[in-house]
Amino acid sequence: MPEVFDVGQIPDDPMHMPPPYWRSSGAVFQVVSSLQKLLALLNQLVPLNRKTDERLKAYFEEKPDPPEEDLEFSDICDDLWQCEHEIGLVVETAILTAAIASEDHLNMCAVFNLHRDVSEPLEKLSPTEKLQVISALLDKPGITGKALFGELKLLSQWRNAYAHGHCVDRTTKTLRHNHLVTPAELPGIPSEIKDVINMVGCCVRIYDHVALISKNPYTRGKSLEIEEIRSLLREIARFRFSGSDSVYEVTVE
Repeated sequence: MPEVFDVGQIPDDPMHMPPPYWRSSGAVFQVVSSLQKLLALLNQLVPLNRKTDERLKAYFEEKPDPPEEDLEFSDICDDLWQCEHEIGLVVETAILTAAIASEDHLNMCAVFNLHRDVSEPLEKLSPTEKLQVISALLDKPGITGKALFGELKLLSQWRNAYAHGHCVDRTTKTLRHNHLVTPAELPGIPSEIKDVINMVGCCVRIYDHVALISKNPYTRGKSLEIEEIRSLLREIARFRFSGSDSVYEVTVE
């Protein structure tokens, strides 16, 4: 089939598509790339965490009451801190792009399963509203009472907070509360890994839900990228954390 260069060539009836084939935002590839980097960093973190802990024990045995700012302490922790910083960056990228990929797939589901007169106005809705309406129109009402709806709500809230420059671990009801009130404990690697598993997992479950409810074979099919994300999340979930966000041990099964 020839490429489409004018929207007038696209049929109003979704069952007459594909073609044309959906040109996505490409966010799903960012998710894959971020999780691959995260897995590599976690494999570095395990021995680095152990080595740093051993060196710190020796340090505190020698200096039970160390000065507040000690270059030796910083030297011991620098490599671990750098690894943790890089983990935080790829976690943020993975979650942000998972939110974008989830909405992109809901948009695709609407276009390929609902008449244009329905799918176009849906674009103005939030991701959770899109999920609710699309599910109901495709004979799966009641999604608001399901876990997936709550997961997508949390993922969308995270994306909105991050996109507007807010701290994602704080409520965004006021700028002062979000940016000036220090939490009891700052989020660390254990919390970040838990978040990435849950929130990127939501993206996978959105794809699964769309495949389940779709009437068009095009959106019932599997995605190679989503299957890779599913596999990467399983690998990331093998890492086990004990302790707190600030002082933890990490092992891998």
